[in-house]
Amino acid sequence: MRSPAPAPTSEWGVRLGILVIHNDPVPEVEMWRTAAPGVTVHTARFQTPRPFGTEFTGVELAALFETTGLGTAVAQLGDLGVDAVGYCFTSSSVFGGPAFDEGFARRAGELAGGVPVVTAGTGIREELAAREVSEVAVVAPPWFTEPTLDALSRYLGGGSVRVRQVIRFELPGEWDGIDRPDLFDRGARYAVDQDELVRQVERRIEPGADALLVPGSGFSSLVAAGRLGDSLGIGVVTANAALLSALERRAAGVGGALEAGRTVSGR
Repeated sequence: MRSPAPAPTSEWGVRLGILVIHNDPVPEVEMWRTAAPGVTVHTARFQTPRPFGTEFTGVELAALFETTGLGTAVAQLGDLGVDAVGYCFTSSSVFGGPAFDEGFARRAGELAGGVPVVTAGTGIREELAAREVSEVAVVAPPWFTEPTLDALSRYLGGGSVRVRQVIRFELPGEWDGIDRPDLFDRGARYAVDQDELVRQVERRIEPGADALLVPGSGFSSLVAAGRLGDSLGIGVVTANAALLSALERRAAGVGGALEAGRTVSGR
């Protein structure tokens, strides 16, 4: 099931803006492929808030806007005339909690000229609530550290969703020896094979989860998620699909109404 397509605001259709870190190719590619007819997706980039060789554990909202170029990126989307703006960096939400989501939406909304703004974290929580999910199996990107996964569990728990199992995608042996936080920047974002992702999840998933959750915006999973939804018989929620559904709802003027959004698996 997917959300109804937003009504076009002009002959140009509905324009959705997304904010993506400077070296992440994944969110726009997955959203381009799945956006509703008449919806276009426009990307503005900002510098990743995680300096190479460090582990991201959150950043103050003011510093995020002032030191990464994010404020400029948001304003550019506003100047473009988008109908809603989405923030494609789930880790900010899991470390900052709902207070970050609310503060980000308020600040970015002001900079973008008053259009609705939503984070990937909020999109995930709305999607899980719409599906009445209480327990998830998380498919973790290889660059997610244990502190990130712990923070994710707390973030979801605030919405009464329990992480039942974590399945970390394992990269080929040539990536051994690289610290987890550095894998993405070293190119591992291009090393996620969809067939291998399906094999690893099918082999390791345990019974009992209500849904499969792929929380990383930069973790390519669109093809694998569709196949896993069919083979496992449970819903699959991804950060990018959940955010796109949340953006389409806001562009349609229904705000945060918890109606079932796009699901890669259709379940």
